[in-house]
Parts: sequence; C-alpha cells; structure tokens
Amino acid sequence: MATAGLLVTASQAVAAPQAPQAPASASTYNFTTVIDQWTHYSPDANTSSHAGTLYAGTSYFYCWTYGAWYSNNGHYDDIWLKTDDDTGHRGVYVSDVNLDQWGWQHDQQYLPQC
Repeated sequence: MATAGLLVTASQAVAAPQAPQAPASASTYNFTTVIDQWTHYSPDANTSSHAGTLYAGTSYFYCWTYGAWYSNNGHYDDIWLKTDDDTGHRGVYVSDVNLDQWGWQHDQQYLPQC
C-alpha cells in the first residue's frame, strides 16, 4: 500500500510540470495604450526607424529611455518605452504619450530605465 502511494505521488509530480521561470532581466510591467501606433527601432518618431505596430490595449513593457520629443494624445514628452510589438518585432520603442492617463503618469515609477 505504501508503494502505491509513492507511485501516485511520483505520477502527480510528472503530470504537473512547473512553467519555466523567466530570468529577472526579462521582467515586464503592463500598461494600456489608447491607440494603435507604429513601433520604432530607435526612440524617435522618424519614418526611417519604423518597425511594426503595437495595437491599442494592454501590452507589456521592459523599460523606459529618453528619446526624441513627441506629442500626441494631449501629452508631450521625450520618454520612450521598450516592448515587443504585435507584428513580431522585438525590443522596439513606442512613445509613452499614447498610454492611458494613469500609465503616462506612472510609467517611470514602475519601469526601470533602459
């Protein structure tokens, strides 16, 4: 009987594998963007740095950095957020001016500087 209990315990351990843990350097924080927007390979709004698209809604971000000044959505600043966009481009930037009001006010508080 004790042997059967050990087998059940062993099979339960095999049946419920743990999800791999992301490395600490890959930590993210979610914010909500209010419009679909271009992503950029560098923190600027130049057409030459256009990468893909980040769609409106909740997205994860890695960090913030200073970049070109940009105005939209009633905001104006030089803070750009690093993310992966919805069209397959990794490590790209969007201006934080397109975050919802709460995100725009708190992104530097919750994200590390790149």
